[in-house]
Amino acid sequence: MLYSIVTLLLILSNVIVFFMIRTDKTDVDELTMSYHSVFNRREYIRILTSGFAHYEPLHLLMNMLSLYNVGTFVEDYFGHFGMLLIYMGSMILGKLASLYLRHYNRDDYSSSLGASGAISGLLGAYFLVILRYYGFAGFQYLLRPIISLVMISSIPGVDGTSHFCCMAVGIVISYLLLMF
Repeated sequence: MLYSIVTLLLILSNVIVFFMIRTDKTDVDELTMSYHSVFNRREYIRILTSGFAHYEPLHLLMNMLSLYNVGTFVEDYFGHFGMLLIYMGSMILGKLASLYLRHYNRDDYSSSLGASGAISGLLGAYFLVILRYYGFAGFQYLLRPIISLVMISSIPGVDGTSHFCCMAVGIVISYLLLMF
């Protein structure tokens, strides 16, 4: 889908960062995010860099397949700028919310990386569009993604808090885009 250029550029960006990490041109530990690194050491750039960093090939593959599937839909519906706004806004604001919630639960040092938070924001936009057009009858289209998100988010070591915070931000941004 050549018209989904933003989705393809985001996939390309994630793949480039992955290969930089795997070829030792970039240290993955310098890209990951934790409450300690962001707020105590004031490395705010990690909120952004952690959203493009993947260490394992399967992690990258699953996230990029999800980004392609959901991203093309969201980009078709909201346009290039809208999709990018939802993706980046979800990544940044959702991860900030996640850091605060994890800090509240005394989880200041666990690290987070990957595009799944921002993809969850796109998934929130997808949910909003489906509900807007189909109402609760559209729930049948949402059941599989919801089950997948809950299952993935409950895996030990996965930052499920980020997934749900980013999804909430994605819903809010999408709603605002639909209103204006």
